[in-house]
Amino acid sequence: MITIYKNPNGDTRTAPKNISFEQFQEANDMHKQDVRSVMNDLALRIMTAGLLHDYTKKSDERLFYKNFLSTMNKGTDFVNDEWYQLHIKHERHHLLSRCPEDVNLIDVLEMITDCVCAGMARSGELRPIEINAKILEKATANTVDLIKKMIVSTAR
Repeated sequence: MITIYKNPNGDTRTAPKNISFEQFQEANDMHKQDVRSVMNDLALRIMTAGLLHDYTKKSDERLFYKNFLSTMNKGTDFVNDEWYQLHIKHERHHLLSRCPEDVNLIDVLEMITDCVCAGMARSGELRPIEINAKILEKATANTVDLIKKMIVSTAR
């Protein structure tokens, strides 16, 4: 948990009139540190998502390969095949196939990164990235909730 100490002195809507410059400075310094702490935690979560990305391609590699070949050689529907269904059940970044209830902006970043890297590595071209406004709104609201749960706000 990240502890944030209440300090109204850095905002025109909450600071008392005639606040001293030192009090104003302290509030701004505290705010900068609070944001830095939360952003560092979010960065760690992004790094973890990158580390774990597509782990089911290795944990279930033989099934993945079998479904991959079946699609190429027999024309089976890869998206409805066993491995892909397992993949989207356990991983969070295929937001159009299965959007987790607690989707957040880290999932959105992973999806965008996945699409760009796959396109550049496989064909050198990017397909348009499709994501609807509802998912983005939900991801934003859930990210707000995620950050609120990371923080304990207390008086000094």
